[in-house]
Amino acid sequence: MNNYNQDNPNIFSLEIDEHAKHTFIEMARWTKFLSIMGFIFLGLMLLGGVAIAMLASSLPSSNPFAIFGPMGTLAYFLVIVAVTFYPVYALMKFSTGIKPALNNQDKFRFNAALTSLKNTFKYYGILMIAFLGLYGIIIVVAVIYNVNR
Repeated sequence: MNNYNQDNPNIFSLEIDEHAKHTFIEMARWTKFLSIMGFIFLGLMLLGGVAIAMLASSLPSSNPFAIFGPMGTLAYFLVIVAVTFYPVYALMKFSTGIKPALNNQDKFRFNAALTSLKNTFKYYGILMIAFLGLYGIIIVVAVIYNVNR
């Protein structure tokens, strides 16, 4: 059995070739686009939340936003914007940090940019686990409620 690490003892001294550099720069363009669009949508969501909160008092009582009232509706939208802000921000940090890191061969900035990208996916993973747990609890409560009816 051939041990790869014996053939190349410096396996963890990774070098970025031109193809990888080009791929990282293209990723930076797309993540910058996605983060800019994310910030725009967050702003629009915040403005929409303020508008709906202002209209909440005049909505018919059957409307879900009327149940919460203006402050509850605004709080609802603020929570959504707050939860969604961090991954958009982390994508922007990656996209603005990776290109100068590659051009200047700055290992510290490169690692910081990759950490921002990792944190984006980690955040989404934790959020997904939380939602799956919440859905599981909702399903169990619904089944128990329907069995006891």
